Amino acid sequence: MKHLITLLILIAFCAEISAQEAVDTTNWKALYTAAKGRIAKTDYFTAMNYLQKALQLHESDTLKRELAVCYYNRGYYYECGKICRSILYPDSLESDMVLLTKSLKKTEEFLDMMSYQKIIFKKNPLNQANTIGLAQSYLDFSRPDLAVECLDEYCQLDSTNLSINTMKARALFAGQKYQRAVEEYEKLVLDDGGNTPVNFYYYGVSLRMTGQYLQSVTNLTLANELTEWKNPQILTQLGYSQLKIDSLAYKGAENLKKAVEAMQPDPQSLKSVYYRLADYHEQRNNWRKSLDYYLKIKALDNMDAALSYRISYCYKMLQNTEKELEYLDKFLALSDDSVACVRVKERIQHLKNERFMNGSGNK
Repeated sequence: MKHLITLLILIAFCAEISAQEAVDTTNWKALYTAAKGRIAKTDYFTAMNYLQKALQLHESDTLKRELAVCYYNRGYYYECGKICRSILYPDSLESDMVLLTKSLKKTEEFLDMMSYQKIIFKKNPLNQANTIGLAQSYLDFSRPDLAVECLDEYCQLDSTNLSINTMKARALFAGQKYQRAVEEYEKLVLDDGGNTPVNFYYYGVSLRMTGQYLQSVTNLTLANELTEWKNPQILTQLGYSQLKIDSLAYKGAENLKKAVEAMQPDPQSLKSVYYRLADYHEQRNNWRKSLDYYLKIKALDNMDAALSYRISYCYKMLQNTEKELEYLDKFLALSDDSVACVRVKERIQHLKNERFMNGSGNK
């Protein structure tokens, strides 16, 4: 039986080889038909050869389109784009522009890509992949307002597309339109396909940004549960929301500490969390712990005028005059705020006067 199967496979293979050899290379139509057959089998190399021979016999946009497909699938993105551009006008097909945008993305020609995405969107806003691609291009160029605009236009034609609605909510969030983002995410999480950790995350953060702290905690807790409490970014945002509620602030501080342990060594994220923890302890007059977190930020090479002042203030509350003076001097060296500098200089002079009157140093 095994031998019979092997024989049948061999016969089929030989038949296919014979069919390829039987292609009439003097007939462009035969070459085109053979190329289509090879493309269907994802044999783009053989198809490319057939199409190149066909084009030597007959100039045709149809042949060029298929050759462009072969070039794209074989990784020749510049060649693909060149062919697509050559057949765009005056009779442009949407499929040509779609393939061109894909090639331009591969070659990182993003402005050109976006210009063709706009043309496709104008012709057919219901082309979902292109609309999402255009919205992403707008986001990449820091224009969330334009992303929302094109997604709103799509939604006027089809308001039930979950992928589009998710993209729209993200664009609203990126544009800091938090109230509208809340409204969109509220609809998304009620949909069976939309109750994902990512949606609960952005919904929760949007709720906090609109002052709805308890709801924010609820949704960020769901996001953490769905990710098994393993995502430090989600845990961090939960901690931030909990800090806004007096009865949950201690839990927020605990979650931020857990997030710090998980996110090492990400300096930017650590800096943000350390600032929140320092502020949390400041509000409870726990100046030693607040100072510890400010010094952790300093250790990340993030010294600036604001940080220098916060450290000096902690030393002031801890009655360490020498250290307070040291960091006030650092503030003066780093700050360009003339009004604040005047006040700091007055404070420095006051401390030096006190030190002189107490006989502990020169004025």
